[in-house]
Amino acid sequence: MSLSLKQKPVGSTSVAEHDISVLQPNNTQPLINKTRAANVASANGVSSAELWAARIGFFTGGFTVASWAPLIPFVQSGLSLTPMILGVLLLGLGVGSFVGMPLAGSLAKKMGCRNAIAASGLISCALLVLLAWMPNYYFECIALFLYGISLGCLEVSANIYGTHLEKRNGTRLMSGMHAAYSIGEVFAAGCITALLVLGVTPFSTISLLMAALSATIIAVLRNVRNEKIQKSNDKKDSGSFQLAFKGPVLLLAFVCAAVFLAEGAMLDWSAIYLRDEGGVAQEMSPIGYTLFVIAMAASRLLGDKLIMKRGAQFVLTVGLGLMISTLVLMVLYPQPWVLFASLFVMGLGIANLAPIIISAASRDKGEDSVTAITTVSTIGYGGLLAGPAIIGAISSSISLPGAFLFIVALLTLSVFMVRRHATIFN
Repeated sequence: MSLSLKQKPVGSTSVAEHDISVLQPNNTQPLINKTRAANVASANGVSSAELWAARIGFFTGGFTVASWAPLIPFVQSGLSLTPMILGVLLLGLGVGSFVGMPLAGSLAKKMGCRNAIAASGLISCALLVLLAWMPNYYFECIALFLYGISLGCLEVSANIYGTHLEKRNGTRLMSGMHAAYSIGEVFAAGCITALLVLGVTPFSTISLLMAALSATIIAVLRNVRNEKIQKSNDKKDSGSFQLAFKGPVLLLAFVCAAVFLAEGAMLDWSAIYLRDEGGVAQEMSPIGYTLFVIAMAASRLLGDKLIMKRGAQFVLTVGLGLMISTLVLMVLYPQPWVLFASLFVMGLGIANLAPIIISAASRDKGEDSVTAITTVSTIGYGGLLAGPAIIGAISSSISLPGAFLFIVALLTLSVFMVRRHATIFN
């Protein structure tokens, strides 16, 4: 056995085989071979600094999004905006994100992942401060549109870098990465609430938090090697961003959009559903989404281990099943305790779906990984942004419970697609 290992060329030996040979207690291999094996394993491993670099990208996305949401009432009152004019303003975030997301793939290839995350993250922080300044309506529209572009670049760049590290490490990492996004949301909401209660102005609150976040981004990323992601197949790189609407990528994009549409619906409509259908007092209704987000964060922290143990397709199918069953329960039994419990369980189920889908996109053999991730992320986040408007339109035409059943239909179709194409998620 040791003879065959010695004769095997170094380039054809896997990292796992090198690791085993280094740990063997006997001395059948020459010292130079053992040293070379250790160097190969070290070169391919993912350092803790790289993991934190990816996490800070996700954390920044969640933190800045959760920082913008509490500003909306202040913007409306400060600029005396009608609901319709405010709606036009808020549309800029979605439009900007659609512009920014396809750009992320090109930025990751040309600038490198670290620089793309750093640039988009720091620009997002600066734009949040400008949004909190609120000099006039048109300034706010431009700033929110630009923030949408930077946010789109940040989220897709973080996903590209996260899947790159995951493939290098040879194990599941994406659920833990997305947990940082949820933690960023919870952390920002807590900090902003505390500062506003203490009487700090919105501008001072956002300026303080964005300064602290910017310093953290620089500190975390400064010592991380900047990697330019190369194309994963032999197709010629056009040098510009592109999307892929074919094969497994299209299937993954549909499932991702359905999942994110459900998440967006819970963000904007769960409190209204609790108030109107469950009879929950308005001041208590936001507790439902808080439970939803806390459950997502907790589930994502354990998600990678669960996926490695039970398999991606199993976790994806169970997660979709939990979402479907809890939505049906919310429609059939709209009692407060059922609604609160359903939102918490739904958060547990939905938490690891996007990490699994985006990770699967990065492994598609028929498409460049950057293009596949960009496509799935763009369409998926499109569902997140368009979801609330779609649910609102269906609610106006039918009812809010009817809109929730529409989500159930999309998720049920997703289950059949996942079951039929199980090999995509291996």
